[in-house]
Amino acid sequence: MSTVPYSKSLKVVAEPDVLVCGTGLAGIGAAVAAGRNGASVMAVDRMGFAGGFFTNVIGFAFDGFVYEGTGKPVVGGLVFEMLERMHVVEPGQAPHLSYNVNGDFTEVEKHPDRVIPRTDPELFKKAADDILTESGVRPLFHSQVADVIVEGDRIDSVIISNKDGLVAVRPKNVIDATGDGDVAAWAGCPYEKAETLQPMSLHFRIGFVELTFELRRKCAAVLEQAKAAGRIGLYGGPWPATFSGRDIYFNVIRTPGDVTNPDDWTNAEIQGRRDAWAMFELWKEALPEFRDAYFLTSGPTAGARESRRIVGDYTLTGDDIRQAKRQYDVVVLGAWRIDRHPVQETGYHHMPMVPPYDIPYRTLLPQGIDNLWVAGRCHSATSEALASSRVTANAMGMGQAAGTAAAMATATRGGSRDVSITELQDRLVAAHAILDPASAMAPS
Repeated sequence: MSTVPYSKSLKVVAEPDVLVCGTGLAGIGAAVAAGRNGASVMAVDRMGFAGGFFTNVIGFAFDGFVYEGTGKPVVGGLVFEMLERMHVVEPGQAPHLSYNVNGDFTEVEKHPDRVIPRTDPELFKKAADDILTESGVRPLFHSQVADVIVEGDRIDSVIISNKDGLVAVRPKNVIDATGDGDVAAWAGCPYEKAETLQPMSLHFRIGFVELTFELRRKCAAVLEQAKAAGRIGLYGGPWPATFSGRDIYFNVIRTPGDVTNPDDWTNAEIQGRRDAWAMFELWKEALPEFRDAYFLTSGPTAGARESRRIVGDYTLTGDDIRQAKRQYDVVVLGAWRIDRHPVQETGYHHMPMVPPYDIPYRTLLPQGIDNLWVAGRCHSATSEALASSRVTANAMGMGQAAGTAAAMATATRGGSRDVSITELQDRLVAAHAILDPASAMAPS
């Protein structure tokens, strides 16, 4: 492969205490927590809005927010606040309610009496804008992390690409909330990647149709018959939900590939749209409920469930999750099922239920760099463990912990490993995070 030499002096556009790379659920949690704990914060994102899975991919509910057995929350803090800001629950009520695990009608049918921890792409965009700016964060959208400059065991600068060209941000501390561990990987931190990654998915939304429990079963049956007839290929679920009662959001596309490979990600977009339209046309052809249906939107981007997993000071394992191993440095709880999507199977897959478990602070610390944290699905976990810990509520909780720790490190001029675990946990609990699984296990 040929190379092109390139050298350029870059303008330093900001020198914040904390730079947050990515404003998905983990990034929002990190930026807000860092700002509220006294740090000056810049948060950059390649999109024109924050929200990650909820807005970039079109997601529906806070997966991992509750323990399925009781419907009680296991992740609090900013998840509670975002539900209040979107008017899903009344102020102060979030910790005291029982919730469905998410908005998928497969789950809602089991517990129709429980509150759905629902989101909405447009509501979430506004709520994210508000919480970031009110916390003193400087968001910078349409800005893609392009490279990292390392000096010794610290990140000196992060290179950003945007309409100003290539520019540099020189922060004291950095939080990698890119999902793919871009910053950590480009800084030379070790990472792992499963031999077989979970498939990517392009979500889509159909309007002018009312979702019912029976229609969910009909949609699944149409896809099963079409697959048997060779009319469609790989798919998952389907897992449908509704934002308005007069639309259906579908998580159903499965596209094998690696999102850190630009060709694979491009293919996931193109193949995902082809598959989405094929399924829509099958339903419109077979089901009278779809007579007036309209294909509203897909994307905006295909989402990934798994890519780089940073090697941290501790690696969360499947046994840790199944055995609910307590960790001295717990900073967020998890309880989502071990939800590992297969790459060559269609329909529904087995998702073993797990008890509430601890996610330790050490999984947020990439080896080799002392002023960097990761948060979200790129944290240090085995591929099996990540199948549970990767989801939205856990990501926001990890971000809240990382942002709090980064602000603490800024104040003391220490590194990520100098942070007092006890003080960090006390600050998180004071901000309504949940670190004791007992409350989630107690029956109503």
